[in-house]
Amino acid sequence: MRWLIRRVLKQGKGAVSYEEDVHFGDQLSIGRAADQAIFIPDLRVALKHARVKITGPGRYRVDSLNLAGIRVNGELTYGLAVSAGSTIEIGSTRITLLDPPRDFEAAVEITTLDKTEQAAVHARRAKPTSLKETWLGKRLPSWLLFLGTLVLGLLIPAASHYSPVIARVITAAHLPGTTSWNPGPLDAAHRFFGDDCKRCHDTPFLQVRDRTCLSCHTQIAAHADPAKFNLPALGEARCASCHQDHHGLRGMVRTDQALCATCHTDLKTRTRNASQLADATDFGKNHPDFHINLPAWNDINVFAPQRTLLTPMVKETSGLKFNHVKHLKPDLNTPKGTRTLTCASCHTPDAGGLAMKPIQFETMCHECHTLGFDTFSPEREVPHAKVAEVGYMLDDYYARRALSGGYSDAGAPAVVQARRRPGDPPLSREQQIEALAWARNKARQVVDSIFTDRACITCHTVTPPTAETEWRIAPVRVAGIWFGEASFTHARHATMACGDCHQATTSETASDLLIPGIENCRQCHAGETGGSKVASTCIACHKYHQAEGLKLQSL
Repeated sequence: MRWLIRRVLKQGKGAVSYEEDVHFGDQLSIGRAADQAIFIPDLRVALKHARVKITGPGRYRVDSLNLAGIRVNGELTYGLAVSAGSTIEIGSTRITLLDPPRDFEAAVEITTLDKTEQAAVHARRAKPTSLKETWLGKRLPSWLLFLGTLVLGLLIPAASHYSPVIARVITAAHLPGTTSWNPGPLDAAHRFFGDDCKRCHDTPFLQVRDRTCLSCHTQIAAHADPAKFNLPALGEARCASCHQDHHGLRGMVRTDQALCATCHTDLKTRTRNASQLADATDFGKNHPDFHINLPAWNDINVFAPQRTLLTPMVKETSGLKFNHVKHLKPDLNTPKGTRTLTCASCHTPDAGGLAMKPIQFETMCHECHTLGFDTFSPEREVPHAKVAEVGYMLDDYYARRALSGGYSDAGAPAVVQARRRPGDPPLSREQQIEALAWARNKARQVVDSIFTDRACITCHTVTPPTAETEWRIAPVRVAGIWFGEASFTHARHATMACGDCHQATTSETASDLLIPGIENCRQCHAGETGGSKVASTCIACHKYHQAEGLKLQSL
């Protein structure tokens, strides 16, 4: 078969000339190799790129010989039957299939695309990369989105808000009503009235006012007196500054460190020395040492803890004598045998896990420290913490023993030691006087022994009676809540051992203060950016509403 291969040669100023060649064969090979019928010296062309076969007069089949395919009539294909007039584009070369002229079975025309045509082809094939290159554009969708938001998000919900009839229609049509204005679920504390938006949002399109919050939260304490502490941020603070609802289970209280740190910086200067608090902006880096409520009594002997800076020299004055080391030794000898005590034997958390329950003599000490007073009646004990009753009880006890007889004490008179049998005559008056006189002396001796020798004085400071006073036992009180300005809960630290914070195993006196300092806490806790430690912001330990005697409504 004879192929006519015509090359179009473009000359300067738009002139064109033709160069024709004849090829014999069933097919026409195209590629960059030298043996190809149509040789295209272009690196974008494979050595054997494609082939063209004759399928009839003026009809051809084009096949790609490489995996990239071949573009025929502008479309990428791997094989296609075409007719005369179709074009094959390879690199910068366009091959046009022609109707065969006389004496030829097939014909093609080869044209080299100039830079302008190549740029046009590249632009035609390029994919759009911006809205501007598509039919979509920006202005029309913007207007459509604006109008849709206006209608669905404002007009329809507003109409349903003011008209119950429209609200029912909108609900039946499943159109967005005022619920579309709801930014999220309420905090658990507010959900019981969550369907009544007007309960808080009394004025449409305005934030919740403080007066609305305070209508329910009437007993909320203030943070500090804004008139005394002249801080603009304190006076301008609104409920919504820290409490933002509609966050669901996340709660509604801001916990970020900036909530406190922005004001507690250079505090004394800014308040003109009205505040005695030290600056605190980060627990791990900038926080003063702890202050504790140290047990103390005022002039009228009323317990009045004093806020004291926690230092190693501070001693506790609880009024109790106690040795932790002695009680934590293993295999203690007790009236019921040997026993090994632990911290939990005496210190148990309260129901909320915040603090420890008070030490109770009856349940924690009495098992070892009995208050017996008479070896002949070991089950009898004097009452604990009832000083006045001790003397009365002992007087009564020994008077009964003296009158009933049979008390085998070598120091007692014969009338007291003599055992009486049923039917014996009653004691004479002289015998009764002698027996009761012994009883009074015996009771006084036992009282002295209990208070000053073997019972009370073991744990308490005892003052003997004078002509004007009775026996006195120094009162015992511990702080209970050591950190009055901060909150600490043992429940959240239950995974730690007691000894990690309290050095009880080396304490030999009750005056040792076993409250850990700030460096002990910093082993685990850091500021807001804790790194490998527990991130702890200010609100983790401190409350905001902690003013004493000053309520928000009174400001």
